[in-house]
Amino acid sequence: MAFTLLLIAGLQVLNAEATRPCVSPLYAEYGQIAATFACSLPSSYYGIYWYKSPARNERSVVSIIDGVVMSGDDKFGISPSGSLIVRNITFEDEHLYRLIILRTRQQSETHDLRLTVYAYPGNPVPLIDVCGGQDFCFAERDRIPTLSCKIEGARPPVSLQWERQAVGSDPELVDSLPSTSFTDPLYSTFSHTNGSRVNGTRRLDLLTCVSSIYVPSSEHHQSSVLLENVLDSQCYQLTGNHERRHYLIGSDVALDCSQDSPQFVVWKKRTYGRKFEPIAFRAGGDLEEVGEGFEISSNGSLIIKSYGVTHEGEYICIDASLSSEGCQLHSTRALAVLPPAHQVPTIAECEKKLDCILTRPSSGVLSCYVEGVRPVLLLEWEQVNSTKPSITFSHHQYTTDNRGEVSDVRLTASYELTGGPDAGPIIVACVIKGPVMTGQQTTATIVINSPAHAELSSDMSCNDTPASSTIAWAIAAVTSATSLVLSLILVGLLIAVRNGGMYRRMDGRPTPL
Repeated sequence: MAFTLLLIAGLQVLNAEATRPCVSPLYAEYGQIAATFACSLPSSYYGIYWYKSPARNERSVVSIIDGVVMSGDDKFGISPSGSLIVRNITFEDEHLYRLIILRTRQQSETHDLRLTVYAYPGNPVPLIDVCGGQDFCFAERDRIPTLSCKIEGARPPVSLQWERQAVGSDPELVDSLPSTSFTDPLYSTFSHTNGSRVNGTRRLDLLTCVSSIYVPSSEHHQSSVLLENVLDSQCYQLTGNHERRHYLIGSDVALDCSQDSPQFVVWKKRTYGRKFEPIAFRAGGDLEEVGEGFEISSNGSLIIKSYGVTHEGEYICIDASLSSEGCQLHSTRALAVLPPAHQVPTIAECEKKLDCILTRPSSGVLSCYVEGVRPVLLLEWEQVNSTKPSITFSHHQYTTDNRGEVSDVRLTASYELTGGPDAGPIIVACVIKGPVMTGQQTTATIVINSPAHAELSSDMSCNDTPASSTIAWAIAAVTSATSLVLSLILVGLLIAVRNGGMYRRMDGRPTPL
């Protein structure tokens, strides 16, 4: 097949720039099946010739002459309107192409058109070195001498720029050092900035790396790092000077910041190494990162979902708004309480009753306990509603049985009645003294095992409700006295009947017994 040379003698050449019929450059993505120059060619022409370069003596790769298509390479084709089709795009296809239009045998025009092959980066979002692949992270400014971001695997190279945004201000450019490396056929772009010198007065700053891609169209992506100025912060000097609070296991807990709805907020938790590590942070309304089991509410509070033993510890909130900066410390402990029906100690001989009567000698041992609690509770024996102590406790012995996350606690103490054997009943209580559920108690009425109270020594009575032990003792005493009177009457009747049974009537019928 004959090929047409670029040099065509004897033709009138028109001004190509003034009459360019095709869009240039044409952008085609690497690996694209086909790319077509968008051209608006004359409705009538004698011939169209496409060349791979403007070089002289270049042979055309495809042409139409007087309506006949001529092609010397399967990689190229031509549309019915005369536009060049480039198939199976590679980076070798990126160069200038020449178009010659023969309007007549004597009149032609020439146009040089560019094909640009681009490779879109696999990740168009810049990667910040301290963020570990995330597009938003937190860092302490004092630990990082420099910050770097990058975009890899792009063609042409991407533009990168650092910006800084403080609370209540518009983003401003940060001095940075860009660089580009080329690994044929792709580019990698880097941008470095001095993180420790960004700002030395603000507690929190937001630094953003912005990537600008202009091929095939203009678009921008960004990733950000929230920086805390730790060395100049007074927050960490306040640790230990705050109240410890207990929260029920399984409940949702809310910890407040120092101000309502801050623009920047960082929540940290103290680790076993005594250092605070970030667990949740937010910048503005659309940048947020939280650890598993945590949330940040709309007003900046930290929400701990289903509070458990692993959540115990110290928390700190660092926040910043347009008007001020602040911090707030929290110390939390997990709390496991007894079931609702038994949120009081159990007296050993009362079988989980709230109030009972015990018949005891004037001295002995009393024991009470709580089960399945956290933290370990402090128990104490004491006399109830008495202006004159009539019982003393000594030799207190605590035992704690740990069962995973909860414990069983038992208090055993020796007692001695000081009112003598004729003393009335004494009401004692096993009381929780803290650190939580302080004041919860179970009472017992001790009846001295002596002749004066013999009738009460044969039984022990327990009530399901916390009724007054004094009333219970009084009822028992009245019941015992009534029983004694009835017993005496019955004995008398029996004696009389037995004596009468020894005689018979004169008629021979037995006397009724």
